[in-house]
Amino acid sequence: MQDPVPRSKENNMSAQAFWDRQAIKYAKKPIADLTAYEEKLQRIRSVLRPTDRILEIGCGTGGTARKIATGVAHVTATDLSAEMIRIARSRSDEFTAKKIEILQAEASQEVSGYPFDAICAFSLLHLVDDIPNVLDAVYRQVKPGGLFLSKTVCLKDSSRWIQVIVRMLVSLRIAPKVVCISRAELIRHLSSAGFEIDQTVYFDKKRMRPFIIARRPAD
Repeated sequence: MQDPVPRSKENNMSAQAFWDRQAIKYAKKPIADLTAYEEKLQRIRSVLRPTDRILEIGCGTGGTARKIATGVAHVTATDLSAEMIRIARSRSDEFTAKKIEILQAEASQEVSGYPFDAICAFSLLHLVDDIPNVLDAVYRQVKPGGLFLSKTVCLKDSSRWIQVIVRMLVSLRIAPKVVCISRAELIRHLSSAGFEIDQTVYFDKKRMRPFIIARRPAD
């Protein structure tokens, strides 16, 4: 008799299947708040250097990775979904082929090329099964003094009716499983992993998606 699949592996398989199904629709979906997105990109570019080597986990179809790549030395972009990665690769041109490596990998998986100068995780941490495990992997793969940039949906900081709607969408399999977390809890996770918080800002009016710049202390 075969050993049962570990719960974390089951969850990853389920998440991969969801995003594989959603990939084409996701790729066609316009950015909901273009102003907030441009403000986020501006803040990212302000802290990255032309010589930096970057890892983006949960890259989706690679749109943000392609924009980040214009101002840094190299980007490694990973995602759990094979379909997301297929679409990201199909959108590569001569520039991105030289500047971006696109790989299928779980958020907590170590990838070749580390340590990186900075690691990015946008709209991701609320979707992973084990936030501390992912943050430990990020900490191991970023250089001492390097940055971790994230934007995370903190559902606990939203109104009760939004939480109810999200749970309903998840139960109907319209939305992926979402970890209900607050900004304070997220910052505690980051601190427990060893990071120091440099900046916390919001780019949208709902104030439930903090953009956090954290730093691994220098040795």
